[in-house]
Amino acid sequence: MSMENSLRRPLSLRRSWMFVPGMDENKQRAAIAAGADVVVADLEEFTLMGDRPEARRRIVDLLQECRESAVVGAVRINKLDEDGRVDLAQIMPGKPHVVFLPHVETPEHILALDMEISRLETLHGLAPGATEIVPTIESAAGLLSLGSILRASSRVNACLLAAEDLAANLGSERGVDGIELQYARSRFLLECVAAGCVAIDCPFTFRASGALRLDLTVARRLGFKAKCVVFPEHVAVVNRSFTPSDLDVQEAHQLIAAYEAQSRADVDNIESWIDAPCCNNARRLLARHSEFLKFNDALR
Repeated sequence: MSMENSLRRPLSLRRSWMFVPGMDENKQRAAIAAGADVVVADLEEFTLMGDRPEARRRIVDLLQECRESAVVGAVRINKLDEDGRVDLAQIMPGKPHVVFLPHVETPEHILALDMEISRLETLHGLAPGATEIVPTIESAAGLLSLGSILRASSRVNACLLAAEDLAANLGSERGVDGIELQYARSRFLLECVAAGCVAIDCPFTFRASGALRLDLTVARRLGFKAKCVVFPEHVAVVNRSFTPSDLDVQEAHQLIAAYEAQSRADVDNIESWIDAPCCNNARRLLARHSEFLKFNDALR
């Protein structure tokens, strides 16, 4: 079903946010074919300055293709004091669902983008407030100001943590285990949850799928439900990781039933004790499973 005639995928169910070059049709269509929940056409790092005029025209077409494929279409513009205003002026007629802003460090960056988007929504007859903003946090300054950044505009309902630029800013040595970013990821998630925003975990920029699975295990344990993706083969791995499987659902029901039976039994005679945190995890999993079922029903 076309996104023109269906509900936009809820923020809580946007698992994979895949970045693609603004000019590369093949990579853009590969992201859609891979099953990415959100396709982000990047005009900043992934598009050469001289290619930006043509890339903007291409992205308008891509946004329509996303709607026709039930994919959330997004664009990452440049900083407003660089090419960002030109990016927006030429992209907004394509009705992007989401606009990413790079290198956000203050709430004023978000306020300026909100004002510019509002002006262009009015100019192009778009619904006021329909365009979401996702800040990209790429420095220690941005992370330490995150609370005020997330509350700067009602358009901000999600946020992305960078990996490579943040590591460079921190002077960290990158490793496949990601130890150097563990505190930043935890702090980022905490701030996002406190502000009621979806936390998009940093991209896993190493290609090996096995290592990605280990990284996703950490992400799930921390509480992430969404991740940035840069390789198409990672999309399915991320989607599976953040989606309850049939076996997960079955085991959750069994665990809850056993926990409830346990509460009615003689505690001294229970051989396999189930603790409350395990039951709480199972209930949260079932609630998320129910969200997916409702959305999938709405698409039919």
